Amino acid sequence: MLRYMINRLLLMLPTLFGVAVLVFVLLRLAPGDPVQMMLEGANVSQQVVEAERARLGLDRPLYVQFTKWFGALLNGDFGVSIWTGRPVLYEIGIRLELSLQVAIMAALLAVMIAVPLGTLSAVFKDTWVDHLVRVISIAGLAVPSFWLGMIIILFLLTYFSWIPPLTFTPFFEDPWKNLSQLIWPAVAVGYRYSAVAMRMMRSSVLEVLQEDYVRTARAKGVHERLVVARHAMRNALLPVVTVVGLEFAFLIGGLVVTEQVFNLNGIGKLFVQAVARGDYTMIQGLVLLVAVFFVMINFAIDLLYAFLDPRIRYR
Repeated sequence: MLRYMINRLLLMLPTLFGVAVLVFVLLRLAPGDPVQMMLEGANVSQQVVEAERARLGLDRPLYVQFTKWFGALLNGDFGVSIWTGRPVLYEIGIRLELSLQVAIMAALLAVMIAVPLGTLSAVFKDTWVDHLVRVISIAGLAVPSFWLGMIIILFLLTYFSWIPPLTFTPFFEDPWKNLSQLIWPAVAVGYRYSAVAMRMMRSSVLEVLQEDYVRTARAKGVHERLVVARHAMRNALLPVVTVVGLEFAFLIGGLVVTEQVFNLNGIGKLFVQAVARGDYTMIQGLVLLVAVFFVMINFAIDLLYAFLDPRIRYR
């Protein structure tokens, strides 16, 4: 098991390095000049523009810029935002708690809905239970999370004359105020999230229930509930774990529209602002952050695979 973990950890390093190189090069190949965008509307001479480029190091060769940036990155320095003038880690840090909490709450909600309903749908295949669960899952796939968020806000405002707080409050500072703001975007996102996992859970359980070892357990007289819980569930969870993990990593920076609907100043909103302003250092930091989350989530998924299916460890 230890060797399995070490191999997975070593595979993370070239992946992150490749992401760093790719995002650095692609940003420099994109049209537009961040200095021109920053000074847009200001009546300045070309000498001022060149001086600002020299101050930011954008006049140097690409390999020199990359070496300096990557060297600082290894020391935990993501650079300074071109637009705000503050460290990139600071700008990300004041928003990460919000986005991370919404993602965790949405993931927990999705798992609590998807696993039992997907299993019931498979066990009671082609019955009214199955049809009801399939309607719920298809509705979740068809309804955009931002539209559901707007419906939730209108419902709360119309029937309760109440809207969620507009200012983010950390959970440990005031749990009630924190949850009253973030539970609604978590519900809006988690419903669609659960629909994807629910469909995967249903198809996975149906497939596992046709395996020989399940039929053998039934032939031995094992109760159907134990057959599903002990023999089918662990193997059926493997593809569901993958879906849940990848969706969770996506939620860290992919809630742009939902954050706009609920007026949340999270990572997704910062992504849009950085791209609109041509803030190279901020975009690089954000892309690397998302890449780190994807790599870490994949590592956690590999460990869960080894826990759910011991054969993976020996391979």
